[in-house]
Amino acid sequence: MLLIREYAAGLEEYTLTLPKGLVDPGEDVVAAANRELMEECGFGAHRLEPLVELTLAPNYMRHRMQVMLATDLYPKRLPGDEPEPLIVETHAIDEIGALLARDDFHEARAIAALFIARDKLRAESPASSSWW
Repeated sequence: MLLIREYAAGLEEYTLTLPKGLVDPGEDVVAAANRELMEECGFGAHRLEPLVELTLAPNYMRHRMQVMLATDLYPKRLPGDEPEPLIVETHAIDEIGALLARDDFHEARAIAALFIARDKLRAESPASSSWW
């Protein structure tokens, strides 16, 4: 899996998280997810699957987040809008426990998305669960 290290202004520190971004006017969610992946990680996905829609503090805001599973990646970089270069890290999906022990991996949306993606992948490939 690809994670990015970026500056979190609200915390005034660098955090490790998933690629993410806004859907531009006239753009669909799948195209936006692929564009953000290219901008932030330097990869595109031949296959993007919507997994779930999550809300963030629904008592206070109407913000919704689409969790996407990107597979069959290929190298492709698009210019992004980040104020500084992002650092891309690769990790195996079975490293979630080790990631949770890190001080820089604590963004709740990313944690939820990784568990959802891991469970989806396990359900699709039970015979190859030895690599989990």
